[in-house]
Amino acid sequence: MAFDGSIRALFKYLGYPFSEQKAINGKPDFVLPSESHFRENPTDCIIFTVKRTLRERWRQIVTEGSRGLLFFLATLDDSQRPSALRQMQDERIYLVVLEGMKESIPPYTTALNVISYEDFFEDYLDPAVERWKRSGTLEEEN
Repeated sequence: MAFDGSIRALFKYLGYPFSEQKAINGKPDFVLPSESHFRENPTDCIIFTVKRTLRERWRQIVTEGSRGLLFFLATLDDSQRPSALRQMQDERIYLVVLEGMKESIPPYTTALNVISYEDFFEDYLDPAVERWKRSGTLEEEN
C-alpha cells in the first residue's frame, strides 16, 4: 500500500485531478481526471494503476478500464521479459518506471512502452491536463 500512497501523494502535491479506486470495469488505482469524466468520455481519460511487482497481474489492468485509450502501470518490478513487454504494448499498456530503471535495465532501455515518470508527466499527463482545461472538463469537476 505504501507505493500507491506515494503516487497518491505525488498527484496531490502536484495538483493533478484524479479519482481513486472507483468501480469502472474493475478498480484501477487512479482515473484521471475523474470517474465522472470517464463515464462520459473514457477515451479522454488516463487509467493509472500501481503494482510494486507484476508477475502476470498486469493483465487485469485491461479489464480495469477497458474503454480507456491507454493504460499506465507504475511499478518497481525490474524483471519483465521482452515478450511480456510486447504483450503489454499490444494491450496499450505503458510501464512507468524510475528513470534509472529505464536507462539501465534491458529490455526496458529499448521498449517503446516503458517510460519514466518524467516522460509520463511531460508527454501524457501534462498535455491531457491542458486538453481538459481547454475543454472545460476541469472546471466542471471543481
